[in-house]
Amino acid sequence: MKKKYLSVAALLFLILTSFIFLPLQTFLVIEPREYEDKPAYFSISKDKSFSILYTHSIHLSEVEEIYRQTPANKIRQTKLLYEDTAIGMPSDAEGREVFTRTEDGRYAISNMDREFPFIDIQIGQVVANHRLVYDGEVYPLKEYFKEGSIVRMHFKKVSLFSQWKGVIVVGKR
Repeated sequence: MKKKYLSVAALLFLILTSFIFLPLQTFLVIEPREYEDKPAYFSISKDKSFSILYTHSIHLSEVEEIYRQTPANKIRQTKLLYEDTAIGMPSDAEGREVFTRTEDGRYAISNMDREFPFIDIQIGQVVANHRLVYDGEVYPLKEYFKEGSIVRMHFKKVSLFSQWKGVIVVGKR
């Protein structure tokens, strides 16, 4: 009887510990591409948008790229907000996109439907100051990664074990 109890307990222990290594929860993962370091995990609700905010290096004004998670765990750009149509910024919309001016005078391209499996970002060293904005909070990427480094942003299912190794920035485990 004692052997049977120990066998059942051992089996239950193995099953429960295996869940630690199964990727069950989806996060927006930002991880360095050029060096070994901990990734940052952002718990993003599927029904909410998030954005990357940065200062354009030529005309030194704020640019905000707004994204959502797709059902296939890709990144969909839905909107672009910026202050200047100078070099490096669009002066009109494409296809079904809509080009407008906001009440505060910024340019906006909405109705965007651009999907990406990932987005690589070079963390600004001098001007750019890349920030992730989600649910009213601003997360400067240079606080998590080396300035000048390239990071990859993508959605990924992550195990509890990987979460413990990484840095959970937004949300709960």
